[in-house]
Amino acid sequence: MVKECTTEKSKNYHKQASNNISITLILSFLFNILVIFGGFYTNSIAIVSDAIHDMADTFCLLISWILEKASLKGKNDKYTYGYQRLSILSAIITSVFVIVASLLVVSESLTRIFSVVSPDPEGMFFFAILGIIFKGISVYKVYNGQTYNEKAISFHLLGDVFRWIAILLVSIILMFYNIPILDPLISLVIAIWLIYALGKTLIESFRILLQKVPDEYDLRKLKEDILKIDNVSEILDIHLWSLDGIDLILTCKLKVNSSKKEDITKIREELSKLSLDYDISEETVEFIFD
Repeated sequence: MVKECTTEKSKNYHKQASNNISITLILSFLFNILVIFGGFYTNSIAIVSDAIHDMADTFCLLISWILEKASLKGKNDKYTYGYQRLSILSAIITSVFVIVASLLVVSESLTRIFSVVSPDPEGMFFFAILGIIFKGISVYKVYNGQTYNEKAISFHLLGDVFRWIAILLVSIILMFYNIPILDPLISLVIAIWLIYALGKTLIESFRILLQKVPDEYDLRKLKEDILKIDNVSEILDIHLWSLDGIDLILTCKLKVNSSKKEDITKIREELSKLSLDYDISEETVEFIFD
């Protein structure tokens, strides 16, 4: 028994994600221009490193927006599940790009630690305020998104907000104390944090592609609930996996001890109820008769 896989809920989530990402893309492009100028004007490695991040941001957001739009396309004879997994692919691309950009920042920060250059604290302060505003608005747009694409983007943008807050604090300290090493140190710490955070998102995205049972679901409990259904004697095979981090798919092969039409209908009805309880979008069942 097969239901429509791409649910209306999933379509709405991906459509909203596309709209949210388009806004963050515009904000990122505008801010990227400001940050490139600001990094050279203030001579701050923390701001230069953010310019590198923002260039990666803008490119990744463009790819994310294109793939998120494409994920809304319906299923066809060649792609029978549709294109929803393009959203997961986008999350992977975003995570990889940010991790690579962060590694570049780590390298540059380490160089600056051993060859300290005094930045312009007043300029840092001004651009930090702009950074908090631009990135704060971007985080607000995607933070509550339901797709993994939005989660990867929001996690990264939240790191950007923290970085700009740190740059703001460092700029204030530098106005009163000559400790220029704080600039590359704070950049180094945040870059390492981003590598760790986006690394986790990358691993989770790969788990979805490998059709791992989502962590919030207990497959043993689901098996127990299925075996409680009248006339179901054995589960010969079962798979529970997420299509895109939203739609959940169940396929199973059940041995039943009755071939009566009314009994099979009853089993199907009970499985549909279980699907609602477990928020399963599609269940495909094969019956084997004793």
